[in-house]
Amino acid sequence: MNLRTLPASVTTQLYRGTGRLASAVQHVRSLDADLLENDRSYLLLVDTPGADAGGLDIRYYDGHVQVTVERERPTEESTGASYRGRAVELSTEITLPDDAVVDPEAGTARLSPVGTVKIELPKATETEPAEAAGEEIPIDD
Repeated sequence: MNLRTLPASVTTQLYRGTGRLASAVQHVRSLDADLLENDRSYLLLVDTPGADAGGLDIRYYDGHVQVTVERERPTEESTGASYRGRAVELSTEITLPDDAVVDPEAGTARLSPVGTVKIELPKATETEPAEAAGEEIPIDD
């Protein structure tokens, strides 16, 4: 390294450090989500940037819905990028209201073209089972 290449080297190291920091923050910060309710069901809207249906895992756990997104990151060689700011795995957990009784087996999920997952959990009737542990919610294509 000489004085001519020093600025480029410092810039490259700054970009790489910033990318690692951004990726680490994404792992700690959960995905943005909204919870809506009507007379028949709960609707959860989760922003899942860069996700496809194959990389989504949506599960119901006793009053909570867990959404995990696994994304593929292109290799640095194929993109020529030195800034790596996208986390590969993101997740969030949405807590339903304390009085919520749902039928997770009848739950549905759809991934929109812009990367928003819409999860609908119908409210359970008195004769339906109230809770299921680890019930996977399928994603409609």
